[in-house]
Amino acid sequence: MNYIELSIIVRNKVFTEILEAELAELDFESFVNENFTLKAYATSEAYNDSASRAILEQYQDEIESINTREIAHQNWNLVWESNYQPVMLDKELFIGASFHEVDPSAAFNIILEPNMSFGTGHHPTTEMMLRAMFKMDLNNKSVLDFGCGSAILSIYADLKKAFGIGIEIDAHAADAARVNLALNNANNFTIVTGGVETISNNQFDLIAANINRNVIEECLETFVKSSKNGTRLFCSGFLQHDIEGLSAMLSQSNYQIDKVNQIGEWAMIETTYLG
Repeated sequence: MNYIELSIIVRNKVFTEILEAELAELDFESFVNENFTLKAYATSEAYNDSASRAILEQYQDEIESINTREIAHQNWNLVWESNYQPVMLDKELFIGASFHEVDPSAAFNIILEPNMSFGTGHHPTTEMMLRAMFKMDLNNKSVLDFGCGSAILSIYADLKKAFGIGIEIDAHAADAARVNLALNNANNFTIVTGGVETISNNQFDLIAANINRNVIEECLETFVKSSKNGTRLFCSGFLQHDIEGLSAMLSQSNYQIDKVNQIGEWAMIETTYLG
């Protein structure tokens, strides 16, 4: 099976991250973010040029160039191994692929199948979510990983002796998440394919929602039902100009704003439910 590489050069590098989030709604399996260049990969059969161009047209003033090329199936692994770099977050967490050697100096090591870049620790929103979880005692805590992507948050929570579910609306991403759980023997988490309607009536100790502002707002009522007094709700996947409006909405829903984190243009809000 051949792959299509869609390569986009932007004028402001924050737009590589914005475009990654937008294109992730299509059938792209992976992304490589290189400063001012975003590379998106899809199988030749799944690639939808018109849908991709429709998204990119919205950002045409910020785009320098767009190029596509076809990659033969036999070269796909070489492309990934040359582009996919491991991540080390302090001495707490090493994140790599199966072709990387784990770092024995890290407290925890996670191995991911490199077929979806969004959610591997490379993106600022994922890094902020992980760093917030570093500070938590998750032993025997229940966790909802909403919009779980690669399941990296679920895997890290499992390593810290938590249990719970990851919910992912994209079927391909959900399958990849299950593979990643198995790779890391994360047996205390289950991946559910679907949206907010699949959330059970359980109440969680931590809800991690690394999605976007619109989805967070749409799901907030359900998050409230899934919270109890003291539940932590971590929200990310949005830009800094969304902080004020989203914070106000969270406060109105009885979530105390504990901390706001930022990396570049991306933001995260840490809250506690006062139920």
